[in-house]
Amino acid sequence: MKRAFISAAILIAAAFTSKTTFAQTADTAKKITIKVTNLHCGNDMPTIKKRLLNQDGIDEVKFTDISRETSTFTITYHTSVTTQEQIEKAIETTPGCDDDKETPYRVKKERKKAKQ
Repeated sequence: MKRAFISAAILIAAAFTSKTTFAQTADTAKKITIKVTNLHCGNDMPTIKKRLLNQDGIDEVKFTDISRETSTFTITYHTSVTTQEQIEKAIETTPGCDDDKETPYRVKKERKKAKQ
């Protein structure tokens, strides 16, 4: 009986250790570039940056100056904690700097090129 208990404890510990190791190796830092439109003032980019940095898994956010109501954000994040879709949703649900009841920012989707 004692031997069976010890064997079961070893199997459980081995299973837990292997899952932990897998989770640790599955995490990678990824850098993406996202274009955000509908920006109107110089406070829009810092507002979005602050919102993103408050999200779990995001390490770094850089942005360019506004050009034709658009800015490019470069974001470094951990794939085991968040996804690009969650980041895009965070951007699009960020309240505007003029009116916190509006969510004016939009992620510009890249068009897929047709195969020739």
